[in-house]
Amino acid sequence: MKVLLLSDFFLSGQTTHVLELAKQLQKLNVKPHIAFGTIHTKLFWSDYVPFLRRHQISFSHGATGWSGTAAPDLIHAQSSTLFHQAQMLAHRWNIPYLVTCHGLGFNQARFRRYLAAASAIIAIGPRVAAELSEYGHKTHIIPNGVDTEVFTPPQGQKGPRRALLYVGRVEKKRLEPLRYLVEANALLVGAPLKIISNWNPQIPGTIHIPWRVNLVPHLQQAGIVAACGRTAREALSCGNAVLLMQQAYDGIISPRLVKLEDFDFSGNVGRFELADLKYDLHGLLQRPHRLKKLQKWSRSYAVTHLSSEEMAMKTAAVYELVLKSPKKTPPLRWGSLQPSAWGIT
Repeated sequence: MKVLLLSDFFLSGQTTHVLELAKQLQKLNVKPHIAFGTIHTKLFWSDYVPFLRRHQISFSHGATGWSGTAAPDLIHAQSSTLFHQAQMLAHRWNIPYLVTCHGLGFNQARFRRYLAAASAIIAIGPRVAAELSEYGHKTHIIPNGVDTEVFTPPQGQKGPRRALLYVGRVEKKRLEPLRYLVEANALLVGAPLKIISNWNPQIPGTIHIPWRVNLVPHLQQAGIVAACGRTAREALSCGNAVLLMQQAYDGIISPRLVKLEDFDFSGNVGRFELADLKYDLHGLLQRPHRLKKLQKWSRSYAVTHLSSEEMAMKTAAVYELVLKSPKKTPPLRWGSLQPSAWGIT
């Protein structure tokens, strides 16, 4: 089976998901090719191309398009900015396409025609799927996964790891929660808070570490990680207690939290007040036994529920389902971008 994955490239969990999915699909004898649309960072060439080559993942950029001599069996669009290209190419080749919705907001009118024409939709969680109820008959919930054989706890660690780390993209909407975390860290830890991010927010009481492609050593050195999305999953897999936060604070990821119907990894639900960060961090640091138990549970939960191997198997099953009943993609509207714009004829 040959699959064309369409994705923009920027520093995000979505991009890392696409790379991990391609790596795992190859193990299932699925042949993926990633066609990157817009590349938003120079780190792609210096840090990520070596990863692609090391794992022998076929890829191209922009107008290079599909590199095969024959059309792929199907197209899988990961970035909403490329849904149009997915529909265009699927119609050109008379093959099915599917899309993954990586967050909320896909019930907007501008996405409707792409979702309606797609043979299948993958939602990364139940909240995303709930927004797509109109397409429930073809929506599959497949959470993003991580390689639990790569993201592992450090060996030989007996007591609980207590170091606090923040990992994530920094933007204006995330600064307020981050400042609360810095204040809590200053009060309870005393040492500067380490921040791994795409740019330095220059908040007093922090040490900024530029974006890292390989987070494993940093997550293994930490014991408590403030993160969201994919990074939160990676932190769990490395056996960390995780403070779930992005633009809001959603608490400590725990057996109780993950059982809630509206649980997701976004960090944007706003389940708790920002001031609760201090009390939660205090509870973890002052109860070593509880912290150690939570770290052990984090690793177990990741292995059971967040495996990228299982994610790829479920995705491949959707591919098979789509190919059993392929249909010609509906024609595009007049004036749509032509395939030649992507170097595909």
